[in-house]
Amino acid sequence: MRRTRAKLLSTTVVPFVVVVGVAVGGGVVTSEFAAGPAYAACNPCNPCAAACNPCNPCAAGGGSVSLECAVPRLQAAAAGKPCTVAKPCSPCAPCNPCAAACNPCNPCAAACNPCGAGGPVQLTDAEAVAAYDCLLAEMKAAYAKSGNAVAASYSEWRRYSRNAYVSATHGNRFVQNYANPAAKAYGAFEGAGVMPAGAVLAKDSFTVTADGRVSVGPLFIMEKMQAGFYDDSDDWGYTMVMPDGTVFGTTKGEGTAKVEFCIGCHISVAPDVDSLMFIPEEYRVD
Repeated sequence: MRRTRAKLLSTTVVPFVVVVGVAVGGGVVTSEFAAGPAYAACNPCNPCAAACNPCNPCAAGGGSVSLECAVPRLQAAAAGKPCTVAKPCSPCAPCNPCAAACNPCNPCAAACNPCGAGGPVQLTDAEAVAAYDCLLAEMKAAYAKSGNAVAASYSEWRRYSRNAYVSATHGNRFVQNYANPAAKAYGAFEGAGVMPAGAVLAKDSFTVTADGRVSVGPLFIMEKMQAGFYDDSDDWGYTMVMPDGTVFGTTKGEGTAKVEFCIGCHISVAPDVDSLMFIPEEYRVD
């Protein structure tokens, strides 16, 4: 029997607050990206030091810090500010992006910061565009390691988000939304109706730390299967590809239990939107 849905707003992805760029040397630095620093030392303020931090978002399929992409405004603001940690993080929660807010030490939460900063980092639209453009090649290369056909081709599909925005339902990461030709009705958003079998939506992601470091996040895929595939999911199959190219799980495939939370999140939206969640209006492509 189909589970009872909660009557929620169809747009459950929370937009972030836009802030103004910081003036540096007489200009506003918003889109020029400097090379990010490499982090190797065993340091409690280093989220990529797996041996030191059980909340390391770079471990177990997490994304490593990009050496090519960074946000200079945040780097400049963080320069000279030593990081202090009152106490180490507690053991990490299961990898559930939809429950990221429940546990600040969840390695799937972009906001997990061993230095105590909470909430998603705020970027200007120009910074979000520049970060995504800089990181896209790394994202594509990372996901392609999975051998997943969608991971290899999604970036050639139409993109329905104007620029990257923060998705609360995907661990407070910055995301972009793509749809294949069979899912072209997605562009009608709340008027999309029921997607046909073969429709595929893909959402790539990245994280930004308070000091401007940028990392590849997971690729989230949902594919409309034939009628009868899985009534509880509105016949959607979900796959999550991690930044190291491993497949975290696929509905009714390997690791299916790991992606049950995808079904739970998407099935909770209003019944007439086919388990779809939509881009905040200010980030939609016309």
